[in-house]
Amino acid sequence: MNIAERVNEIKSQISAFNKDTYTKSELLPELLKLQKEIVDLTFNSQHAEKGNLRLWDVVEHMKKLNDERNGAADTLLEKFIQSSKSVGNKIAAEISGKYGEQKVFRALENLGCENAVLRNVELEFDGKRTEIDAIVFTNKAIFIVEIKNSKKNIFIDEQGGFYRIGNCMHYDGNIAEKMDEREHLLRIALERAGVERPKIFKVITFTNPYIDVECKYHYIKTCPFNYLPVFIEKFTSSQWYSYESICTMMAAVNEMKCADPYQMPVDMNEYKAIYANLVATLEAAEEPDSVETTIQVETPPPIVANNNPKSKGKLILNILGKGVEVASIAFAALSLFNFGLGKIKK
Repeated sequence: MNIAERVNEIKSQISAFNKDTYTKSELLPELLKLQKEIVDLTFNSQHAEKGNLRLWDVVEHMKKLNDERNGAADTLLEKFIQSSKSVGNKIAAEISGKYGEQKVFRALENLGCENAVLRNVELEFDGKRTEIDAIVFTNKAIFIVEIKNSKKNIFIDEQGGFYRIGNCMHYDGNIAEKMDEREHLLRIALERAGVERPKIFKVITFTNPYIDVECKYHYIKTCPFNYLPVFIEKFTSSQWYSYESICTMMAAVNEMKCADPYQMPVDMNEYKAIYANLVATLEAAEEPDSVETTIQVETPPPIVANNNPKSKGKLILNILGKGVEVASIAFAALSLFNFGLGKIKK
């Protein structure tokens, strides 16, 4: 099987994100499905479940394999690392957001007044679009609820600027403008249903009860999630909405709801292709070449000492023989020299 066939085989085993578009409510389940399939393909599925492995474990495993193969897939690995970071961060953010929303929705179940709650409402009108975490309809008012799941202290300035405070102040944007846009679209939906001048109230609730929140913008109220039911129940108003009116308002909002495709953190088809190519490339780098060509070069045999005693004797005799020849030549030369000296003296 060549690399291209192996890539197609791996991609065919990933069934997550096979649709063209997904809504926000579908996003987290599909992200978790994608993570599980990639983990199971990378590791033994039973081992993956026991180890509670995640995308970052896959990344580390791929780094190790690439190092063992002398960087055979450096470019693909870098692309996979960057894409996995975006996907992993999105999974963490969605889980954190869902956890925070669940705490708020459970708290709203304790409302003592007559009420109805709509969750994760996406509204669109005349080219404008917004998303509201929760809309709470009661006899006295309609509440737009923004849910924040922050680990840092919060400061909202006089103009509605939203800041997270840690070692420094981080500006998240103007929360007042966002809440005003949500109120505007909600008001349009209600007025189209015949509700005149609906009483709409804006609340930001925080799921972390241990942070400090300071709000200097007077048109938005803030409270911890566990106090939200009490805050809504204590609200006073001269208006009164019957149960039928509440049902009419909910129907109007549902009619104006939209479910636009959610913007993915990365191109999921490309991400799956990167993973498949990375695995196939690393597998190919592990296999030996199918045909090996070896060039034989003849070299003279090295001189190796022979441990055979007879061989040693022959070697010594050869050396002695050569020594005798050298000594004879030297003796003849010396005799000729002495003979010449004798003639000179005479």
